[in-house]
Amino acid sequence: MLDRLDRTHARSIQGVVQRVSTMLKALKAPPGALFWSAPLSADSDFTAEDPLALDYLGQQVGLWLFQGFTTRTGRAQNYAVVLYGLSLADKAVRKYGYLGDDETRTRLFERWERFWALATLESRNGELERGDEDAMRGVRGATRAWFSGPKPLPLDFPLISRQSELGGLGAYLTSLREYGLVFSGSLRVTPAANGILEAFWSEQGERETAHLYEDYAMEALDLSRSKIDRKFGRLTLRGIGEASRLSSLVKRNRTQQQTRLWEVLFLGARDGSTLPLAEQLISAHKDGVDDAEPLLENLLVGRWGTLSSAVSAKLDVALAFGRLARLLLDRFDRAYGYVDQHGWVAVADAVANAAFPADEMEELRFACNGVLEATESNRFRQLQFHGPELLTLLSKLTFSGPRDCIDHLLQFHRSVQRSRRGGGAWLRDEQGKIVMQVPGYNGYKSDAAFPGFKLNVVRQLLNDLGRLS
Repeated sequence: MLDRLDRTHARSIQGVVQRVSTMLKALKAPPGALFWSAPLSADSDFTAEDPLALDYLGQQVGLWLFQGFTTRTGRAQNYAVVLYGLSLADKAVRKYGYLGDDETRTRLFERWERFWALATLESRNGELERGDEDAMRGVRGATRAWFSGPKPLPLDFPLISRQSELGGLGAYLTSLREYGLVFSGSLRVTPAANGILEAFWSEQGERETAHLYEDYAMEALDLSRSKIDRKFGRLTLRGIGEASRLSSLVKRNRTQQQTRLWEVLFLGARDGSTLPLAEQLISAHKDGVDDAEPLLENLLVGRWGTLSSAVSAKLDVALAFGRLARLLLDRFDRAYGYVDQHGWVAVADAVANAAFPADEMEELRFACNGVLEATESNRFRQLQFHGPELLTLLSKLTFSGPRDCIDHLLQFHRSVQRSRRGGGAWLRDEQGKIVMQVPGYNGYKSDAAFPGFKLNVVRQLLNDLGRLS
């Protein structure tokens, strides 16, 4: 009986193979190019549509304005969460006798990060989407692992792809070292972080159960465990989440902890621009001026007070670059859109005239000169990637006509793509025609935007610290 079923199953499979074979046809020639794709991680920081590296360059300009922050350090409570996790990892090394190397400390920190993410979800009854005030890095991974009910929750689940790079530690470590809260080249917190750590769960006079919270968290860092209970003595996982989730500084009226973080992140900033700019961002927000371009314009004319010449010079190059970046991306988008709408192959002169019309050439030259003549423009030359090439491009564009401009722009685009692990150019100049090599870019269908320069990141930090109310 079983043999007959096996023979029947085999004939069925053979029939499917034969039908598929009749649908396949041999190629007359090998394809000109092979492509494969994979969906980007929901938590990835990769910017897919940045053909001229302007997003990357804008981030560097943002670093000149706010040296201690990155585009990923937008939540004040996350500074405390990461510091606390590193401190716990150090204690777990001693308590459980683990190796004290960075690999082990990272593994222990990631255990804390999963535990904390599950606690946040527990406190929100599992209802947490990206963009929510409590949504942490890896929220989708945590949501997949969490389930309702009384049963223990798993501790070894994929919170986020490449967690050590894209999770809380990867996002905040550079900034924590910049502010002297973590020793340079290590994963150990410095004494400067003690006040933040001691008040992680509650303030002085409210800490009678703080050691119980820590004992609960230490249970999660026992690597022999694969699950964590939702209750620990008289504490619950929900309570852990309520006390430590990202909105807790505001929702629990943690004014003293907010003050500590303000003093470290803003009063303690060493770049000379973070504090004065933050103070004026607060005034600008009260006046309803939040968009980057008008904000920079008003800062430069002293609407909310006088800034030093050094800070004004940084703002000047930021404003000039922002206007240029929007214009250059618009020109690339026009070129790409023209080729896309003309069958993926178009005469180069026609593409040039569409992207760089003669009556707009003066605007282009003015924008290029705005960056080149800015006092701080030499900072681009000091960048490892794309900065020197950008300045070379601008110098060429200032005296070129439409046809040469498209050549220079596509040459810059090719150099950007070559630096991206061998990525090929999206458009290629071939015997007087522009040929599309990579279809599917949709950026040209919307207006090019002015860069954000981390202003929204700083504004979110200020909001978490109660400075924008």
